[in-house]
Amino acid sequence: MTVFALCKCFLKTNIFIKKINQHVKYASDAQFILEYSSVIQSAGLSVDETLKQVKDEVARRKNVFNNNKKRTEEIKIKYKRLHPEIFKLQENYFHEKFIKVTKLVSNSSPDQLALQLEGNKQKRYYSFPVFSNKFCDLLLEELKNFENADVPKGRPNSMNKYGVLLDELGFNEEFLNAFRTEYLQPIAVKLFPEYVLDGLDTHKAFVVKYKIGEDVDLGWHHDNAEVTLNIALNEGFDEGSLYIGPMAGEGKSVTVSESTVAEYSHKKGWGLLHRGLQMHGAMPIEHGERYNMIIWARSSSVRNHNCPMCMKKPDLEPVDVGWGDGFTMCTS
Repeated sequence: MTVFALCKCFLKTNIFIKKINQHVKYASDAQFILEYSSVIQSAGLSVDETLKQVKDEVARRKNVFNNNKKRTEEIKIKYKRLHPEIFKLQENYFHEKFIKVTKLVSNSSPDQLALQLEGNKQKRYYSFPVFSNKFCDLLLEELKNFENADVPKGRPNSMNKYGVLLDELGFNEEFLNAFRTEYLQPIAVKLFPEYVLDGLDTHKAFVVKYKIGEDVDLGWHHDNAEVTLNIALNEGFDEGSLYIGPMAGEGKSVTVSESTVAEYSHKKGWGLLHRGLQMHGAMPIEHGERYNMIIWARSSSVRNHNCPMCMKKPDLEPVDVGWGDGFTMCTS
């Protein structure tokens, strides 16, 4: 029997501490204090308080999938949708240029497809319009309505404290599943075949929000995904550009000022498509609010051999609910 799973590294590594702008691992109190007390104290922080935050995050992760299911069920009962029609994918939600690209995919070579897209062919990231302005506006209205609703809300991850998990809101069944398999996967197969293999069989999708006084930037990192699509949902903000660098393992220490890092400016409705292991971050926003839909598309046929977070053969643990972290394993 094949079941979904997580890599056990999820429970103890890649825990982001915003105030030192660093991912840490936790195996024990003694290990954490020995490894990180110096950098924590240098930042003027309390080691004990930081350790507590890390242990709280570890505890959250142990129950994350069950809690996600509980919130999803409660939201389904209690939340009144503002625009119920947008929860089912329709072609008229797309930008006309995106429809054109999707029709070219099957009969185009990778090079021919890349020529239809903006971005950087050498660094293998691409940009193209995805959603119409009208759809972006409707989705943003729905998200703000949800934020004001008296229902439980999960947050995207340890790096993004403000935003919405789109599966909890109810977008998976009739929107995101179809978008991943019918539109995103055919493009990704052409541009990143080695990161798709047998298919993009699961995803994690969420919306991040940046605003002064909340999350304003995002540190240097790579994603827990084989392929990432980052779609800007609005305009009316200043700065907040992405910076894009090499693949993880090729130079995590590269800084924003170095020539190996490229800058990408957001455009409403446009998506940035890149490999999940591509290092990137977000510059600080200086005015307004920025909303982006992030889709982490995952291929079990790829990650079952190499976990993108610990960069090792995954030590798998089955999950009782949902897709886990997109891994699969056979159980007796």
